[in-house]
Amino acid sequence: MPYFSAAQIGPRLLILLAFATVSQPAGARTCSPLAGELISIQGLVEYRDGVTWRQASPGEKLCDRDAIRTGANSRAAIRLVDDAVLRLDENTTLVLVDVAPEPEERSLLQLVFGAIHSFSRRPQTLEIDTPYINAAIEGTEFALRVTGTESMLTVVEGIVLASNELGSVQVSSGGGAVASEGTAPRSVIIARPRDAVTWGLYYPPTLSLSESEVAESAALAEAARLAGENRADAAIASLRAADPSTRIRLYEAALLLSVGRADEAGRILDAVLAAEPNNGTALAQSAVIDVVRNDRAEALAKAERAVAAAPGMAAPHIALSLAQQADFRLKAARDTLLAATQAVPDSPLVWARLSEIWLTLGYRNRSAEAADRALELDPDLERAHVMKGFAALTEYRTGAAKEAFSRAIALDQADPLPRLGLGLALIRDGELEAGRGEIDGAVALDSSRSLLRSYLGKAYFEEDRSPLAAEQFEIAKELDPQDPTPYLYDAIRLQTENRPGEALAAIQESIARNDNRAVYRGRLQLDQDAAARGASLGRIYEDLGFNTLGMRAATDSQDLDPSNAAAHRFLADIYRSQRRREIARVSELTRAQLLQDVSLNPVQPSMTETNLNLVSRGGPANAGFNEFNSLFASDGFRFTGSGSIGNHDTFGGEVALAFQADNVSVSFGGFEFSTDGFRDNFDADHSIYDLFMQWAVTPEFNVQAEIRHRESKFGDLDLNFDPDTFRPNFSLEFEETSARIGARFSPDPHNDTLFSLIYVDRDIVESDDFGIPGFEAIFTGRGDGWQGEIQHI
Repeated sequence: MPYFSAAQIGPRLLILLAFATVSQPAGARTCSPLAGELISIQGLVEYRDGVTWRQASPGEKLCDRDAIRTGANSRAAIRLVDDAVLRLDENTTLVLVDVAPEPEERSLLQLVFGAIHSFSRRPQTLEIDTPYINAAIEGTEFALRVTGTESMLTVVEGIVLASNELGSVQVSSGGGAVASEGTAPRSVIIARPRDAVTWGLYYPPTLSLSESEVAESAALAEAARLAGENRADAAIASLRAADPSTRIRLYEAALLLSVGRADEAGRILDAVLAAEPNNGTALAQSAVIDVVRNDRAEALAKAERAVAAAPGMAAPHIALSLAQQADFRLKAARDTLLAATQAVPDSPLVWARLSEIWLTLGYRNRSAEAADRALELDPDLERAHVMKGFAALTEYRTGAAKEAFSRAIALDQADPLPRLGLGLALIRDGELEAGRGEIDGAVALDSSRSLLRSYLGKAYFEEDRSPLAAEQFEIAKELDPQDPTPYLYDAIRLQTENRPGEALAAIQESIARNDNRAVYRGRLQLDQDAAARGASLGRIYEDLGFNTLGMRAATDSQDLDPSNAAAHRFLADIYRSQRRREIARVSELTRAQLLQDVSLNPVQPSMTETNLNLVSRGGPANAGFNEFNSLFASDGFRFTGSGSIGNHDTFGGEVALAFQADNVSVSFGGFEFSTDGFRDNFDADHSIYDLFMQWAVTPEFNVQAEIRHRESKFGDLDLNFDPDTFRPNFSLEFEETSARIGARFSPDPHNDTLFSLIYVDRDIVESDDFGIPGFEAIFTGRGDGWQGEIQHI
């Protein structure tokens, strides 16, 4: 295609756009080639098809050479076919000149006016032309703004070459460049690069209009109608044309926050508070701004003042719960919302927020009840649908979850949480790439949230894109230095890359920060997090050869949370390489199986049996850390296999195939080992087969069944002080079939009851001549029996 410089393209586009007309919205489009689609629209967003501007709809397909523009108080997000996601600020015009679908090809965009924020993860060159700067970007995150006099580039991650006909400059992470007409690009120092995209942040809603308020004010009624049609821009304009009462000004501030205009909203709130220092609604909205900006102390102080000034209103209680959660006081947030349901029982936002807190604390049923109450009061409340979606995920109902998240996205396209949930649901169904794309979109909608970055890093890790995963974990650490989550996931990544020393440092950082995860989890879940981190630490110690420290870390994990399956599974694994720990190993494995959720974790047959008489760390290789640490629950298949071979006709092999579909998982494995031994009559042959099935009847009630069969034959395996002292004609044949049924009932996060019933049928044939020539004694034994156990944790 012909190439034009920014100086040539800019004026031509400005002239063309100035004379373009607006028509009615078009129907569904098809593009060849397809350039991308609009995944989020707030306010007035239009695309140009030829010379005609058309109003865009959510999911609108975009073609090469389309132009997109946003109006005042409007935002949009575009997912390009090359996997990049672009956010468009208000009053922005962008042209998709040539979007390349292949990684090795170049994509060319033209930013005429306004601001964009770009995430481009593929290793391809993206080029963006502006009237004053041309930016050549290689797989990075950056912001670019064009005004009437200059272009400003801010690089968040990666490297960008900024150039025009007068010169060029290379800009790396945390830097910036600026150019105006007649000047070459020059480097500038950016103190806080992420401040360049504060217009893209998401502010949780606190204010909703009551029926009486709408009935009493025609201006509020009209603004509420427009806001319900996703036209916050028109709603804001209508309020500005009305008489500026305090209630109208506060609703205007709420609408401005919904489209990311926090500075404008802040000025309105400051003006209201200057006249009414104890206005509860203004204090509440101002507290939410402080929460998003991570000013926890100020947010808490304002929210407490808001509740004291207006105890009978919903917004102050919602703001206080958000501030308390940000201050790691989750139970206090719950109590605030319970009080709010008494003070304002008809507020759907209060019930939706309570549902969120209950789910965070692990009380799924109470969360569902609160969400149902919120939907009774307002069937179109987006956050209530989000909570229903997450509740459905915990119940393994991915279809219902995806439906709920999709409904929430349609109701509020700017909220990143339903996109995160939809991504998790897709990954649960085995659609990893599509799920990761949704999480990418969630990050684009709120790039400053550490938790979203951690989830995106997890998704890249699952896609075997370790460098991108590492990048996201580092950004998450930067955004919230007190969150232990990215340190844990980074430790797992480092462990799988055979970097146990670095993994040890990362997991220790995660453990040191564990209590700070209270912003997302309750006290009991924190104990579970600590136990999981302790188990991970123990496995890293094992890789480093520090088995004693590993066992200590695993037992410490069990002390913190006896119901944590990961801690029991790790202890079983580490006992595998320890002599005289076989009974303890099988016991720990059984307990881990009873406590675990439905998953793709394979059951290794050799782990389920004692008296295999394998040399320490011998036989097939030990399980790798990543075999039991998939960072997402997902349907599908998983196959693991290992083998060993040695002298004296020694060989061994173990395979395991696991399958999961919704709330059911099945694992089948086989183990074979044979050796002639290092001396006469030191031979051994083992065959073990294991079938394990698990069914989560409900999230609270989990049942499982396991069938094992073993055949073993070996000679005299005793090791005496004199290696030549042994029984040359001793042999033992062993055949055993066992069946086990188990169940776990967990009515709430504080109680687990385990049930196990085992049946064993065993045949033994032992023979020896006791050193007497011509003599052979044969002993046979057959027996069966039952063993039952109930345990409460």
